[in-house]
Amino acid sequence: MSAIFLTGTDTDIGKTVITTLLVHFFQKRNIPIFSFKPIQTGAIQRNGEWYAPDPVVYEKVTKPTSHNEFYGILLKKASSPHLAARLEGVQIPVHEIKEQIASLESKYEHLILEGAGGLYVPITDEGYCMIDFMQELSYPVILVSRAGLGTINHTVLSIEALKKRNIPIAGIIFNQLNVDDHEIEEDNRLMVQKLTDVPVIGTVPYTENLIERLKEEKVRDQLVLNWDEERLKGVLLNDAGSAIK
Repeated sequence: MSAIFLTGTDTDIGKTVITTLLVHFFQKRNIPIFSFKPIQTGAIQRNGEWYAPDPVVYEKVTKPTSHNEFYGILLKKASSPHLAARLEGVQIPVHEIKEQIASLESKYEHLILEGAGGLYVPITDEGYCMIDFMQELSYPVILVSRAGLGTINHTVLSIEALKKRNIPIAGIIFNQLNVDDHEIEEDNRLMVQKLTDVPVIGTVPYTENLIERLKEEKVRDQLVLNWDEERLKGVLLNDAGSAIK
């Protein structure tokens, strides 16, 4: 069993879309993989039932035994996990979520876990953060960053935080959140690589109505066209030739 942890420089950076695309990427190469959201906030209600919004997107490429299998805990408030849990009068059961991950490890050959928000999003009121959870799991990390203006600072700070914790870094995926200056985006990519010495796996091009269009296989294929296949397969399959920074 092997796993990848996907995190981002911020919330609403495109982690869920890229998690879904990673599943598609590996499935197209006959590598089975299951996506899991340990902590989900911002529950949505449909027909009187509460659903996890990110796993709803996962379902465009994966059909689980049940929707509940996709996540560890579901909280209603669209906020930092510690606040959402406090408002509901509950504590996030980190130990139980880890046990759930261990169970998934025995059921599925490969996993991809999507974090909530960025690295220092608090999970508990005591200050236990997402990066603490990631450090304890010790899975290689893919960092999702915006492609456009402002990404250099956010991306480099996130990479430095991961390195300080000795968390293995698989690479960076840039996400075009809007139509931006191509010259800036290309320079961002080169400068981030220079400052961090972390490889860029690829870039997801801007696409209108992206969430809805993920159901189209041709669209998914196009979105991952420039991804570094050798690196991704090496990280997931633990090939000796794929060093993790």
